[in-house]
Amino acid sequence: MRVALFRAFPDPFRTSMAIYADQLARGLRARLGEADVREIELGGARLAPGWARYWDQYVRYQRLASRVDADVCHVLDHGYGHLAYRLPPERTVVTFHDAVVLKLPGVSWRTRTSLRYSLGAITRVARVIADSRAARDDFLAHTGYPAERVAVVYPGVDDAFRPPSDRAADRRALGFERPTVLHVGHTLPYMNLPRIIGAFGRLVRDHGIDAALVKVGGFSADQRAQVARLGLADRVTTLGRVPFADLSRVYGAADVLLYAPLHAGFGLPPLEAMACGTPVVCSDRGSLPEVTGGAALLAEAEDEHALAAGVARVLAEPARRAALREQGLARAARFTWTATADGVLDVYQGLARG
Repeated sequence: MRVALFRAFPDPFRTSMAIYADQLARGLRARLGEADVREIELGGARLAPGWARYWDQYVRYQRLASRVDADVCHVLDHGYGHLAYRLPPERTVVTFHDAVVLKLPGVSWRTRTSLRYSLGAITRVARVIADSRAARDDFLAHTGYPAERVAVVYPGVDDAFRPPSDRAADRRALGFERPTVLHVGHTLPYMNLPRIIGAFGRLVRDHGIDAALVKVGGFSADQRAQVARLGLADRVTTLGRVPFADLSRVYGAADVLLYAPLHAGFGLPPLEAMACGTPVVCSDRGSLPEVTGGAALLAEAEDEHALAAGVARVLAEPARRAALREQGLARAARFTWTATADGVLDVYQGLARG
């Protein structure tokens, strides 16, 4: 079976798509052989300016797709679903990750129109893979696609994420002196960072916890201004882009992950944190209740008081913290990239059987 995997452009706001592509390609090669799995990328793809990205994504990449010959064509990011207009529908699979663009306000009409264009192409293909039941339900709600042709295949957690061998040493090396609240993610609006910052301020002010907030990645100018306005500048640290090899150490050194997006089609950071033995407080939106499976404390995404209270419970209650650690380790162990590759291969084989 010859498989062509169509990758998304290397976008810093969608690093999870690169992880998905890398891990799936590795797993499929282990099963099908190196020569039978081909990754398709558009050389010289531009992210900016806007017109250049649209030209590359919707014209050049489609032209490239039309020249690819494979037994299975798998578009790995539904935002590139428009490629299916130039692929054989009976041999094409698309992974649908989330409906953030369609469900949340503040998204430009161009972005919404682009996704609707891609969804039109996706409804032509033979099979769709969804990251979660929540993502599947969102996809079906926005299309007339047959439900029986959508398979839920969960992404996995990399084996690199594991409890630290010397947590105290890692904390010293990272400068984590106070109880540390960690956030991992980008700054797009649906990541809900203003409320993360606000909840952290309430944790310090209302709950009297002498904590620090550490952000993997950075903040926007508005978010930095909010940190300053709340008098939190001496408690908030940004680490910038952390190399993948170092991310496990950061998770393991933190005391709690606070992750509260307004919507999530899957949500890797909570599972990565759990795999490192770090308790999680996350929002109750999208797939997060499904994915965390009772091993995290859930709070309403737009309720700073509830988010702060959840973090306070983790930091102030050792027994709860220990229980969440053990539950999280067991939960994260259920999500492996081996299982993901097996599930995707099952979809391919079903396609071959017709």
